[in-house]
Amino acid sequence: MAFSRGARTGDPERDIAYERDFGRRGSYSDLDVPEEVVQYLQYFKRMIDEQNVPEIQGLYEHGFPDLTERIFSEKLWPDDRVVESIVGAGPETKLFVILYKELYYRDLYTRMSRGPSLGHRFDSYMNYQDLFSEILNHQKENKNEPVQIQLPNGWLWDIIDEFVYQFQAFCLYKANPGKRTAEEVEDLLDIEQSQNAWNIYPVLNILYSLLEKSQINVQLKAIRDGLNPDDVADEFGRNALYFKLGYFSLIGLLRTHVLLGDYHQALRTVEYLEMDTKGLYNTVPSCLVTLHYFVGISHMMMRNYGEATKIFVNCLLYIQRTQNLQQQQTTQGKRNTKYDVIGKTNEQLFHLLAICLTLQPQRIDESIQSQLLEKNGDRMLRMSNGDLDEFRNAFQQGCPKFLSPTIVVYEGGNMAKEPLIRQCNAFLEGIESQIYGPILRGYLKLYTSLPLKKLASFMDVPSGEMDTFTGKLLTYKMIVNELGKETLERSEVDDSTLDLDFYIDKDMIIVADTKVARRVGEYFIKHIIKLQEVTQKVKAMMPPVQAGSA
Repeated sequence: MAFSRGARTGDPERDIAYERDFGRRGSYSDLDVPEEVVQYLQYFKRMIDEQNVPEIQGLYEHGFPDLTERIFSEKLWPDDRVVESIVGAGPETKLFVILYKELYYRDLYTRMSRGPSLGHRFDSYMNYQDLFSEILNHQKENKNEPVQIQLPNGWLWDIIDEFVYQFQAFCLYKANPGKRTAEEVEDLLDIEQSQNAWNIYPVLNILYSLLEKSQINVQLKAIRDGLNPDDVADEFGRNALYFKLGYFSLIGLLRTHVLLGDYHQALRTVEYLEMDTKGLYNTVPSCLVTLHYFVGISHMMMRNYGEATKIFVNCLLYIQRTQNLQQQQTTQGKRNTKYDVIGKTNEQLFHLLAICLTLQPQRIDESIQSQLLEKNGDRMLRMSNGDLDEFRNAFQQGCPKFLSPTIVVYEGGNMAKEPLIRQCNAFLEGIESQIYGPILRGYLKLYTSLPLKKLASFMDVPSGEMDTFTGKLLTYKMIVNELGKETLERSEVDDSTLDLDFYIDKDMIIVADTKVARRVGEYFIKHIIKLQEVTQKVKAMMPPVQAGSA
């Protein structure tokens, strides 16, 4: 497919990008590449050939960003033809060149605030096609077998994460005519007619193929059942590369299904993935945050606010504990988009947490509670008074950029936000039946008994709608008393959630304050026992005292 890249657009950013890239391609050769970069590329290829993961990790996480900042801050990295002239061309260098191009296009995406050109988007997709085809269909002596390569966890996660991100970006690009030039319209029409780039079906097919090839769900189920995963996997599943790609593809699919608005399928995707400290996702901070964010929002959209709150708080605590590392990355002046994403997600989590705690109050970690009140205290007060606009604003600020793979706008207005508006309206419709909950809670906390008509008058309920009002009261009671218990461990129920209960006796509401006071005696006894255990361990480690010694 021939893309019309040569015309100037009138957009300074795109014109400069064109000159940096295509204007140099005719004369950009290995002679133009600094010797330091040549040595870097040659050494990088050798380490990948030798499967030296620690060295690859250093070259990926530090070497590439450092050279980008020092040498390629005003121009793009050399294209694949120049790289082939440096490291050699042929089957033995094919995979390295594909991996290099993955870095090349990812760097290009970060440079342009309005996004890359359609040609770059298409080329990047084709490179991902080549990469996954090489991994899934690697042939040796006419036999399909695992490709012999090992990459660090961070890079493998970034490959899956970037693949899903570029699919999301392309869907938003299709829906927004302001993101493209007039010359790109015809090329976009060709892509949509042929469906050969960033279509939803091949994207899902690639991710599900990685799951199947790695047998990741079967292995995770075996691990959960205390069995050896190697006993249920073939040579692909036992290969570290395929296992990790399959694992990270689960989280990529989770994110994709959430962006499409299928929350039930999103949770089913990760049903065998245990949220514990032993999970592979713990080795990559951005992966951990992504997993918690999308699992949490799936629970929230399915009205499981207690579980969503628990997941959001755990993620915020993790970000809080690693905050020093994030600040260190910033003060060192490194271009680290991973921590930029974590910082942005941190703000989104507080907006979503405010919604969940307004609809289903419960006790959370004090440090997160104080930050939440500082950031969203006024908003939560307005939401608790039934302000739907505040719910809408909090949702839109906290949710991801939802997408529709079928929306294409060749000219006219921007339709990129239409999926977001649709999801927001569906969410608001879902909570309209619960909007009286926070208001009811505020009134009921003030009384031990209250006539039903008096409460109805407080809430401006007409006398002819008393039956409907009683139904709303019982709905609130069900949400508060049942939903939270399903999502918390039994030992946590008394401590963390419900501080209010009531029942209706004819025309009177009887309110019971169920808040459990801290049992100070039990608290001190528990810690005295712990202290005694520690003392006994220390004594056991000390050498025996000799008779007659001082």
